[in-house]
Amino acid sequence: MKEEKGNDHMIKLNFAGIHTRQELHRYLEEKLQLPQSQGESLDNIYDFLTLAAGRLHIIVEGMSRNRSKLGGYLDGVVRSLRAAEAVTEGLTLEVREQMDADKEWLDNPAVVEQSCAYSRPVMVGMGDAPVPVSGQEGLMYRAEGMPYLRLCFANAVDVQIDIGGVRYPFLETDKDVWTVDLPLDPGFYYVHLYVDNCLVLSPFLPIGYGHCRPANYIEVGPMEEFCLMKDVPHGTIRHEYFVSRTTGRTETCVCYVPPGYEEGSGEYPVLYLQHGFGENERGWIWQGKVNHIMDNLLAEGKAVPMLIVMANGMVMTECEAGKLQLRHELFLEELKQDIIPFIEQKYRVKKDREHRAMAGLSMGSMQTSMLIGKDPELFAWAGLFSGFLHNLVGEHPDNSHLEEIRKPEFSRNMKLLFRGMGRQDDFWKNFEEDDAFCEEYSVVCIRREYEGGHDWNVWRKCIHDFLPMLFV
Repeated sequence: MKEEKGNDHMIKLNFAGIHTRQELHRYLEEKLQLPQSQGESLDNIYDFLTLAAGRLHIIVEGMSRNRSKLGGYLDGVVRSLRAAEAVTEGLTLEVREQMDADKEWLDNPAVVEQSCAYSRPVMVGMGDAPVPVSGQEGLMYRAEGMPYLRLCFANAVDVQIDIGGVRYPFLETDKDVWTVDLPLDPGFYYVHLYVDNCLVLSPFLPIGYGHCRPANYIEVGPMEEFCLMKDVPHGTIRHEYFVSRTTGRTETCVCYVPPGYEEGSGEYPVLYLQHGFGENERGWIWQGKVNHIMDNLLAEGKAVPMLIVMANGMVMTECEAGKLQLRHELFLEELKQDIIPFIEQKYRVKKDREHRAMAGLSMGSMQTSMLIGKDPELFAWAGLFSGFLHNLVGEHPDNSHLEEIRKPEFSRNMKLLFRGMGRQDDFWKNFEEDDAFCEEYSVVCIRREYEGGHDWNVWRKCIHDFLPMLFV
């Protein structure tokens, strides 16, 4: 339907919520009042607009949220509209993007703070944002919101990036300057750069620890509002060292201490929060943003102040031929014998099970399940994010911990058992198997489903939902 804009006609095209090409074709036919089937061809759209009489102003909105669904095709529609605008008198195009209004998120500390320095994202062509200068590298955004990477690799022949198993080829747009458009929805993505088929780490993208090594990742914006740093009281992040009798080494853990702890004298409950396979104790801070999530919940009065302790669950021992083997049972012993006593000796925390919680994502969820089953006296609150009641490790997994969990007294004594997973997670079948287990044995739990896969975008939502349920 055309709207009046002064003496012009104005049409708003909002692509948010359109998931398929067929839906897009029907939408364009309706909004642009095209003849039937004309919306199925970008050339037809161009031809129709260039022949249309009168003055017409077209506003395009809602592109960034659908990039992974429609990808380059959606950008092709905009290119056709721009091409028609260039040769048609009276036709004007305005591309609006939610990101344009919210671009202050680009400078939010939750986005730019990382374990290593890197180039901040740049919004090219939006407001007073500069065009990239020579040598500038990193994640950038085009005027219509399309994220892209601009990186320099001298004398490279082939540059590609792997995101979730999909490879995107770069184009050399200037000498030694390589760019690639990324048709991605907003969110967190691990990325793997290949230069002439060699895996490399870029210092111009954020670096975390994942996949058992330092790894680049990107935040395609805008970031979820609950993850951003806001003008609220902030907790502190402490890096602690403790002697582990379990491993015979000095180990580390990371502690979130809530605002007000230093000024007060009261005791606090504790959440022991675990990462997934191939990550480490820093993951929930750099990738998970749990400190900002907790700060915001506390400021909104939605959570009880607590310490959050994050330890390295990848406890390894040397086996034959000098190889390292992951030992889940050793981490469980370390948590019981070393980490909990260390925290309870150093910090003002409550020391009973009603004021201890444990949660984890993926591998960390299995560790949580094992511990609440084998040592039910330790924790009264538990969270399993994209994870499992059953142990999936090994050819013949040890699931003896389920004997305790299936008992009626387990559910009577647990204050909370939270289970959450993304609907597109590759482990969804395992989630449903745990559903059946809970139903068969009347295990009481709170169950949440999310849009997304096995990644930090889901785990951030899990922890955001889980924290307000604790210690209430």
